[in-house]
Amino acid sequence: MTPDVIVVGNGIIGSFAARAIAARGLTPLVLDRGGLAPGTSRASDSNLLACDRPPGIALDLSRRSLALWEAMIAEDGNACEHDRKGSVLVARDAAQAAALKAHIAAHQAEGVECYFYESGWGEIEPVLGPAAAAVGWFPGDAQVQPMLACYQIAQALRGRGVSYRFYEPLAAIVDGPAGVTAVLASGERIAAGHLCLCSGVWTNEALASLGVKLPIRPRKGQICVIERGPLAIRTKVTDFSYIATVEDTVEDDGAVQTAAVIESTQSGTTLCGSSRQFAGFDTTVDTAVLGRILADCISLVPALGETRVIRGYAGLRPHTPDGLPIVGPVTDSGRVLVAAGHEGAGHCLAPVTGEIVADLVAGASACATTAALAPQRFDP
Repeated sequence: MTPDVIVVGNGIIGSFAARAIAARGLTPLVLDRGGLAPGTSRASDSNLLACDRPPGIALDLSRRSLALWEAMIAEDGNACEHDRKGSVLVARDAAQAAALKAHIAAHQAEGVECYFYESGWGEIEPVLGPAAAAVGWFPGDAQVQPMLACYQIAQALRGRGVSYRFYEPLAAIVDGPAGVTAVLASGERIAAGHLCLCSGVWTNEALASLGVKLPIRPRKGQICVIERGPLAIRTKVTDFSYIATVEDTVEDDGAVQTAAVIESTQSGTTLCGSSRQFAGFDTTVDTAVLGRILADCISLVPALGETRVIRGYAGLRPHTPDGLPIVGPVTDSGRVLVAAGHEGAGHCLAPVTGEIVADLVAGASACATTAALAPQRFDP
């Protein structure tokens, strides 16, 4: 059977793109040279947040996506550790507290449920230490185990007849007048009506045969994994300065930014992040950076100083110059699409990205959102 859409990439973006395409009654075929969730989705934490998005299109996308996550769980069950545990943003001094208060007010004006506390946050998150000067509470934020989410979606789609092909590299894309052909490294050719690249930091490699290049760069991040133990962190704890690292789009090669992001997992471990650095495709763990991350986290949650780090890992976020993902067609025919460049928001924005991809494939009318995310915004 000829698929309607070839989805290249089976991380969280490709998973939700395939899910949304199938929900339209179309037939996707999923390709990935590395198996299930082999790339960034295997080397990430699990943020599903509205707290770190500024009002505007970024926040609108996050809110829509959080609702779609809830809908997916209601429809397919929760085999992916989805947990609406909420998040706290922590200000460390009076200046940060004032900025946090304004941040909360801006989100409240958009209808986001969130609260500002200058004291009395112990019932929300009792592990915070004396470095906390003020707290912002976002009860609608959540976390998920990203690899399990990819597995859950693949299992559900396979049960509905969707085909997956793994460990078969894509060698070229041929965009013809009647459709798209994916040429595999083996020489096999697969025809379809559309092809969507959900290939993250490897997108330009996949686009090379078309002579297309997009401003997507890998941005390295590292995480410490803390041993299982009695320490219970109820929420996702985030240093308010993390917002600045998320919104910073200055491409300063080599500089390392760190800010505390702490969460307990359902497996019993604790994840401590995070860092941002332009280091090409290097995923080597840098113990000095891990040390900075851990120091940041201990300063907010002192009890972490009594625990042990059992491992660290690094992954690559697909960065764009304006901090927004690139979603839309990259050829004149409209048959080859890209859905990439989500930086650190890929897991949160995956459902809404899938929805946009499915709309584009199905021929839905363009809207302000699709225009804002279109690859053509970077044309000279």
